[in-house]
Amino acid sequence: MKVYKRTENGVTSHVSIREAMTEVNDAKLGRLSRERSVRKMSSGRTQHHIEYADGRTVSMILVDAPATVEPEEGPKAWTGEATRIVTVKGKRYAVGPIRPARSWTVGATSGVTPASVNYWTERNGVTFGATRTANDEAKPGSIGRAIWDAVSAR
Repeated sequence: MKVYKRTENGVTSHVSIREAMTEVNDAKLGRLSRERSVRKMSSGRTQHHIEYADGRTVSMILVDAPATVEPEEGPKAWTGEATRIVTVKGKRYAVGPIRPARSWTVGATSGVTPASVNYWTERNGVTFGATRTANDEAKPGSIGRAIWDAVSAR
């Protein structure tokens, strides 16, 4: 699912495509353009930039919808630990508890395993598939990174 990442004077939020296009069309052709409230505007297929006469600057970029952590509990992990459900890019994943970072040797400053979570897919209410690991070292834009960002933000 796609949404627009809307940044107004440094404050970021996510808005639906409909909300973004309403603002763009109003700035380009609607009431705001007739009132000369828009100083400068550039608009493309996936990015829009509006500078208003009152000093506000709005940028909108089409992105994937952010991951959501659902309050429902997921199935038990094979270890018996409770899981929760995370939705990323339209798919549901069962996610285990966060495992803290650990060093390989007590007191060592290098060789540290980062904090992580284990996750696997859920389809039709049934969990299956390979268990994968997500952490803050995962590639930006990947499923693992989106899952880590969603569960570590709490």
